[in-house]
Amino acid sequence: IGCGPGNTTRDILVPCVGRDAVIVGADISPSMIEYAEQHYAVADKLSFVQLDMQTSELPKQLIEQFDHVVSFYALHWCKNTKQALQNIHQLLRPGGKAIILTISHHMIYEMYPEQEKDPRFAPYMQNSDKWTPPHQGRADADEMMKKDLLAANFKVEYCVNKWETFTYPSLDTLVDLVMAVNPCVSQMPKDIQKECREDMKKRLGSKCVSSKGDSTVDCRFSVLTIVIQKPKQSAEIN
Repeated sequence: IGCGPGNTTRDILVPCVGRDAVIVGADISPSMIEYAEQHYAVADKLSFVQLDMQTSELPKQLIEQFDHVVSFYALHWCKNTKQALQNIHQLLRPGGKAIILTISHHMIYEMYPEQEKDPRFAPYMQNSDKWTPPHQGRADADEMMKKDLLAANFKVEYCVNKWETFTYPSLDTLVDLVMAVNPCVSQMPKDIQKECREDMKKRLGSKCVSSKGDSTVDCRFSVLTIVIQKPKQSAEIN
């Protein structure tokens, strides 16, 4: 779930599964799926499908078709976490498991509202809370998530929220990543995009510094790590 352009799915997940296993990568973006199909699909092994995990009507051909579901740093884009979890439950066969890594708190979600107030960006950046993780700023993010998992009828094997430090090769690398995932950037004219990038670079540069004294920068954010199982029988929920 959240396969993006498909490179991680092919380069990391495909080598980890058995010879007879089949992987389906899903993403909400049609352009991402088109790119993934063109560059990373593997015949009889890896295919891609456009899918909004917050849909209220999951395609019937996908229901209970998977033994495992994995999602790396994508679920936090879902404002309706409960619906997304219910859909994951539907995707899994009885006894199937899911592994999820999702951001619970990140400094960029504090910077977006600040940029909204800037006259240069205000016409293109409004209501950033629409894509702010529901657990942002919550010390009890793991307990909140566990309640949602149980409500979706999952057996929770592991649900832990931890602060992590990620090191990027340079500040520009981090800025490029942040700009790439900002849903509003594509709506901005090129000159405003450039100004927005410089503004974000200043904001990130004031908070992310190198611990090694070189060009690398460290960025801290909290991550929920989740391992769940769809019970083989309804009575197996903890």
